[in-house]
Amino acid sequence: ENRGYGAALGTCFETARELDADMMVILDSDGQHDPAYIPEFIKTLRTEGADVVIGSRFLTRNEIRPKWRIVGMKVLNLFTRLHGVETTDSQSGYRAYSRRAIEKIRITNPDMGASSEILIQAKNHNLKIVEIPITVRYDIENTSSKNPWRHGFGVLGWLIRVTSEKRPLLFFGVAGAVFTIIGLIFGANVLRIANAGRGIAVGSALMSVLFIVIGVFSMFTGLILNAIRKGEEKNKRNG
Repeated sequence: ENRGYGAALGTCFETARELDADMMVILDSDGQHDPAYIPEFIKTLRTEGADVVIGSRFLTRNEIRPKWRIVGMKVLNLFTRLHGVETTDSQSGYRAYSRRAIEKIRITNPDMGASSEILIQAKNHNLKIVEIPITVRYDIENTSSKNPWRHGFGVLGWLIRVTSEKRPLLFFGVAGAVFTIIGLIFGANVLRIANAGRGIAVGSALMSVLFIVIGVFSMFTGLILNAIRKGEEKNKRNG
């Protein structure tokens, strides 16, 4: 039974814990990842004291096709960085884990969002993350059973939800600021038209008010949720 990518990764971690493994290397079985890199992953774990080693496709001249894939990865990297994880390839499936990482990481996402969840958990547990350059084959057909668009939006949706829950002030604050700026731009256009003696641009005026109200409401939402989150964290520490 195929329970999802994240569920499969979770089984890998559970098995590694049962075997009391010192380290674990995970790569895709579709032929895109070259097993010849495994010694380099193990070497990096041992010599650099890394807990998570990521094989990055962006540290080489590896051609990634199609080009929209690069844009999608950059967006997912951005949302992962909002959690303090600095990586060039947050969605790489070629990784190695130390004993410490194997013990600490507990995957809850059963789908493709598990790749980002692992990195966020690693950051929260102060695990050292290191990247090494790899190349990936893209000339192999039928390497995924899931539509890449569905995959990307699924991961993005999960990241947005987690970011809004874990970092509400940043998430709603930035969103609120963007809406407010858009509202001010509409407002400036209203003033420009009025100063030119062409009357009031009612449409632009309404849009200005709408965006500013949404922006301010979003920022206040972020402040309230952030206060609630900090209160919950304080209660957990005290009790």
